[in-house]
Amino acid sequence: MSFKICLASGAAVLSLLCATSASAQQQSYQGRTLFGDDMHTTIGSNPVNAAPTDALERATREAKAAYEANPTIDNVTWYGRLLGYNGLMRESVEVYTAGLRRYPDSAKLLRHRAHRYFSLRQFDESIADGLRAAKLYQGQPLERERLGPDYFPSTPDVVQFYAYYHLGQAYFAKHDYENAAKWFGQSRQVAIGVHGSADLTASVYWLYLSLARGGRNEEAQKLLADFPITLRDLVDNRESNYYFDGIQLFKDLRDPAEVYSEVDGGKAFSTADGIKASTAYTLANYYLLLGERDKAREYLARSLNTDTWSYFARIQAEADWVFLFGRQRP
Repeated sequence: MSFKICLASGAAVLSLLCATSASAQQQSYQGRTLFGDDMHTTIGSNPVNAAPTDALERATREAKAAYEANPTIDNVTWYGRLLGYNGLMRESVEVYTAGLRRYPDSAKLLRHRAHRYFSLRQFDESIADGLRAAKLYQGQPLERERLGPDYFPSTPDVVQFYAYYHLGQAYFAKHDYENAAKWFGQSRQVAIGVHGSADLTASVYWLYLSLARGGRNEEAQKLLADFPITLRDLVDNRESNYYFDGIQLFKDLRDPAEVYSEVDGGKAFSTADGIKASTAYTLANYYLLLGERDKAREYLARSLNTDTWSYFARIQAEADWVFLFGRQRP
């Protein structure tokens, strides 16, 4: 089954994912890249492989029904997440915005809207929501996401980890490395506290880049030296281990000629585009930190040469290219 978007006009709440004929391929306009290119999502395309397509479509239908019948914070959160997995970031923002009108002090809804704003390249809006979420969570116990249905692979993520992690992403995209390091450091502390190997790996990867690119080289090298995770610790990671591989490269334990890949990882958020954007972005940073600007430029261009526009590495590659080389797309 394929789907089309049925949009209400103005600021009205949308009616989404309505059944249509299998031959139809509808697109939803999402916004613009940092180069000014239009971003669209093809409905039913499962752009980041968050789950098998049938499971994603079923979960989205059920989440929509639950959201419309009883818009609790958890139901709003889950429906918005699934819209995001479908590549419908703008529609996800509208759902979270509607939820925040009902629950204006929900740190969870703010954290999730911040994530979608980041995907839409609205970094200031993402930071505003993220800072408010972080303030609301201050002094509160860690909160975990509600799991999805049994047939949909999901994990009990710690909400605060991602609130801080996405703040780090938004500040990094603005090249505010001091604040990026602050919030990636906060996410790292949460990951250490809950023994989250994959989360610790991701936060250390980005914290290292924030410190190194911010000129805090001794701290950056100590962070790498203290990194305790092995591949054995990541055996249950739902995603491919491109952050771990990047850390090994930064520690000079990996040959840069072996890092780049365009091979679909077969895991969630690890499509060929995701692997290509992430491995190329790692190499771009590796060469930037060595002062080899031409090689960095080559790999930034490779990271940008992907159709899927929502991967974090692709977004950061856009931000770096514009910062270093201007708005003329490679």
